[in-house]
Amino acid sequence: MAITIRGAEPRKRNIASLVGGIVIAVGCFVLWVLVASKLTRFPPSLPVIVSGLVVALAVGFWIRLADL
Repeated sequence: MAITIRGAEPRKRNIASLVGGIVIAVGCFVLWVLVASKLTRFPPSLPVIVSGLVVALAVGFWIRLADL
């Protein structure tokens, strides 16, 4: 059985974890596009860019949750 404390305020989320998640996601996406452009023709195709965007969002979301 989980123990709950009534009347306790929820934990405040730090803005640094949000900013960190966004910065990491942008960096991950830029690296994805740079590597994809070296491995394939330049510019990379739309499915490669979309898959990079999905991976970058997942990594950024993970960093956001892990930093809380």
